[in-house]
Amino acid sequence: MSERTSPLRLSDNPDIEDVDSPGVRRVLWLPDSGWRKPMWTSRLDYILTLVGYTVGLGNLWRFPFVCQRNGGAAFLIPYLLFMMTVAMPLFFLEVIIAQLSRRGPIGAWGLCPLMKGIGISQVIVCGMIVPYYSMVFAWSLYYLYSSFSTVLPWTTCNNSWNTLHCVVHKDTGDNDTALLDSNLTYTERVNVTFHSAAEEFWKRDVLRLSTGLQDIGPMQLHLAGAWLASCLIMFFCVIKGIRSVGKVVYLTALLPYFLLLVLLVRSCMMPGAVDGILYYITPDFTQLANPQVWLDALVQVFFSVGPAWGAIIAMASHNPPHSNAAWDAFVIILVGVVTSMLAGVVMFAALGFLAYEVEVPISQVLSSGPGIGFVVYPEALSLLPVPQLWSVLFFLALLVLGIDSMFVTMETVVVTLEELFSRFLPGTKYLHGLMAVLYVILVFAMGLPLTTRGGMYIYQLLDSYLAAVSLLLIGFLECVVIAWLYGIRRFSVDVEYMMGRQPPVIYKILCSFVTPALLLTGLIVTLITFKSPSYGHYMYPPFSVLVGWFIAIVSLVPIPVTMVIKVATQQGSFRERMKVSLAPDSGWETATQCIRADEYDLWLGEKISVLENARFIFTREEPV
Repeated sequence: MSERTSPLRLSDNPDIEDVDSPGVRRVLWLPDSGWRKPMWTSRLDYILTLVGYTVGLGNLWRFPFVCQRNGGAAFLIPYLLFMMTVAMPLFFLEVIIAQLSRRGPIGAWGLCPLMKGIGISQVIVCGMIVPYYSMVFAWSLYYLYSSFSTVLPWTTCNNSWNTLHCVVHKDTGDNDTALLDSNLTYTERVNVTFHSAAEEFWKRDVLRLSTGLQDIGPMQLHLAGAWLASCLIMFFCVIKGIRSVGKVVYLTALLPYFLLLVLLVRSCMMPGAVDGILYYITPDFTQLANPQVWLDALVQVFFSVGPAWGAIIAMASHNPPHSNAAWDAFVIILVGVVTSMLAGVVMFAALGFLAYEVEVPISQVLSSGPGIGFVVYPEALSLLPVPQLWSVLFFLALLVLGIDSMFVTMETVVVTLEELFSRFLPGTKYLHGLMAVLYVILVFAMGLPLTTRGGMYIYQLLDSYLAAVSLLLIGFLECVVIAWLYGIRRFSVDVEYMMGRQPPVIYKILCSFVTPALLLTGLIVTLITFKSPSYGHYMYPPFSVLVGWFIAIVSLVPIPVTMVIKVATQQGSFRERMKVSLAPDSGWETATQCIRADEYDLWLGEKISVLENARFIFTREEPV
């Protein structure tokens, strides 16, 4: 089939500039609706926004240690394999349905109303992750503020929060050097428990940690203030939708790379840095025989690229239909992989330096998650000349890396609310801003429990359960819906209209068989091998485990509920109800008919069997 560039038949040409907001292009959402959907002013805005979304804390403090723990450079084999077989198909799939429908996560799944709950689940996951994940910004702001002190407070033991067992590594002699355990939760020597100054600052001043969930304690004013500042920053980033997001990302997406490069150059100049880097990249191919390594690589894909969250759909829905989704997917995934490797070199170079200074093996200064960002790395930087400068750069990078991921996630929720309420409040000029205000207030309220003395225990609980199951299941269902319910045949013709050619056979095989099989296998293995969370030596009580699984499941409830409601509200026999529920809804048809050529509509209206759909996976068929 030759490439088609059929004109848009309605007055929704994405190249029309909005007279209300010069420089911002808009399209009509529906011909009878008063709400207009803004378009990206340039493709670079869109690319940088998704780069900022995909490159976050998962690349900085999760990937390096997952990689090292699972065989170093050998881990890249399953990681890159899953990038190609899971991340790429899901990313491409989400961008295509978003650009074709120009609808958010809920509206885009109108292509199969029976499974519209997928979009609702994606929005719920995004809505729930923002309050707990954004708490990292509050911690970073507090550290950034403290970095302007004449003496960094995590480098001394004479502060009000310090105990008698506090030690400063650079001041200890050979006989008094404190050895760090692998989790960096405490230090031991001759039956006496020591704590590094950086660890005591983190636990006793920043968190003021309680004994457990049974002792939540009051809100900490310094964290509550930092949390309020974080919410205000995110609010101003999303208040005008992609008009503000598309401009902010020029700072938030590019600045971290400058800061990481500065830290990389300085880290590689420190003694012991080469040992740290070699410890990071040295391959251990025997680890590839461990199934857990492959599961970790599969899960890491969702943290490095961000498919199945719904944010990719929300951002791509502002694209014109003919934007090259395949090239976008390749560029963004490549940037995510390179950034993860770069972050690993920066982190392990600093850890090698720290191990060299305190004269312990690198394995004894390893940590992950908040431990690396707020204890180990600040301690390593404190040993450099002018430590305040390097601390400011690091925490600024940490703040910016996380905040652009979160305001894209926030924009996903806000734009979904905007689409839903536009039906009831047509013509409201500041609808997006109103939805942003309401959601940020809700986020602030939901995040306040994390500012208490027991906030870290709540954080770890949410971190362990919130996305443990939902992302794998949502990704699996996305592939099943597109390949078998909507139909890979119809999807391929959609792609041909938008890009000039159908997806290759290898993609259709991946989307139809390989990717869903991998995700289903990963889901089953996760459920079988899942372990209760812990924080240091604190083991969570049984009631908290039940709460955790409730959190994990609640985001998935809309999927079966929507299926039941959709079938129950139709007329006729069960077969007829299923037939109507599987057909694209009127909203999807209206949106896509505005941009498809007539001959596509005629051919796509044909009904084909599952067997014919499966046969099309391995062939290419011309419309008649």
